[in-house]
Amino acid sequence: MPNDLETSPKIPRRRWPLRYAFLFVAGCVALPVIVWAVWGWVESGRLDRALDALEARNEPLDVAGFDTKPTTGDQREASHLYREAVNLVGDRSFATAEGARVSLLIDELCTTPAGAPAQGSSSQALKAFEDPYAKALDLMDRASPLKGVGWADGDRPPRFVDQIRPITLARANVARIARRACTGDADGAAAALLASLRLQRFVNFRSISIPTAHSLQLVLTGGAASPDLLRQIQDEYAATAGDRTFEELMRRERATWLSYSLPGAYGDPSSGSGNRRITPLEAIATRLSRPLRDHRIVAELHEFAEAIEVAKQPWPSTFDAVTAFAKAHPRQRSQSTPSGTLDMLTRPWGADLSATLLTSYVNGIAERLATARAGVAAVAVARYSHDHAGVLPATLQELIPAYLAASLIDPYNGKAFHYLHGPSGYKVYSVGANREDDVGEWEQHSDLQLSRRGNPLDVGIAARPWPGMGPSDVEGVERTPARKN
Repeated sequence: MPNDLETSPKIPRRRWPLRYAFLFVAGCVALPVIVWAVWGWVESGRLDRALDALEARNEPLDVAGFDTKPTTGDQREASHLYREAVNLVGDRSFATAEGARVSLLIDELCTTPAGAPAQGSSSQALKAFEDPYAKALDLMDRASPLKGVGWADGDRPPRFVDQIRPITLARANVARIARRACTGDADGAAAALLASLRLQRFVNFRSISIPTAHSLQLVLTGGAASPDLLRQIQDEYAATAGDRTFEELMRRERATWLSYSLPGAYGDPSSGSGNRRITPLEAIATRLSRPLRDHRIVAELHEFAEAIEVAKQPWPSTFDAVTAFAKAHPRQRSQSTPSGTLDMLTRPWGADLSATLLTSYVNGIAERLATARAGVAAVAVARYSHDHAGVLPATLQELIPAYLAASLIDPYNGKAFHYLHGPSGYKVYSVGANREDDVGEWEQHSDLQLSRRGNPLDVGIAARPWPGMGPSDVEGVERTPARKN
């Protein structure tokens, strides 16, 4: 029936226009894009403000700013001579076995009585070892009196393999120092040692020092070098014995980290940063992760600031401060665990890098400072002895102010260095990593042995070959009781 009142008519269902569906989909897509853009704007602003704050405090952020550049003609000439010298070194390197062999030759030469046939053969063998480096060593000798301060533009070795050549040259010089010191050429040995100390200024790795402790001992033992050479050697050791060494190293490490995290933002991009090609997918992922990356860069900058404050702490409280800092900033994953894609995109050079650097460097810096300060004091004693007809000072305090500007502080315990002297010579030493006085005992080794054997009880300089003087024939001055086993 057309007019059946009991049957309700079917009303057409209202449909939303298609444009609303498009708007809904567009909103779902746009919302995360807007959130991402706002987040990126916020994190980019935080990063800019963090960097601006560092710049406002005149904090050095460019790695190149840590390298002193020559300003005089002599300093530029020294840079050119050193560059020629390291070029002559070429790709030569020391194998472990060769270093051990030369170390044995040095021991034989310096412990054999003068005039004995064995001494002559050891000296000839060392000379044969030096000969391939003769021209490079001559250039180093010519550069040393010019007192260079760093590489001139165009002289800096560009590649890593080139940057370690000054260390190879200094290692070759170890044999020459020993040969001269142990055959009576006191001034020649002292001049060669001074050349190695000045070459340290041209080593790009500020966390690495050229080993010279054993060479200094041989120079002080081998004869009476001129007072002027001794004074210059003392000045070179003093230049590396300052309290700000650890702080400056951490500032440089922050600048190095920034050169990888923000290539080109401060100074030139880091070496090799522009050589790696990335896929389009990696480029998109890198751009999308930029806000998170900026967030973590800011976090790492704050952590570096805290780490630098830790490095400023006076010794020996630095050790406890580093331990506390490392506990407060534990690594979130093991270094041996492969990093995922997100880690690589958002954690430039890893996370908690400053804590890792602090714990990695603190012991090496402390030993380096202890050795340098012991060197300063040991040379001061030699200068005093030269001026007093061979008589040694009774205490290190007698050296102040004529030979030492002030008392030298042991970084391991915050006290004065120990000084022992007797008929056989003298020792100046730090208590070392165990922070206990072991009566100046340590395992002597050549400067060609880059890694020490074992953990030395004490750290210092002995002005006679050891064991040539033991506790029984030494007068102890300014010392605490020896450790009881």
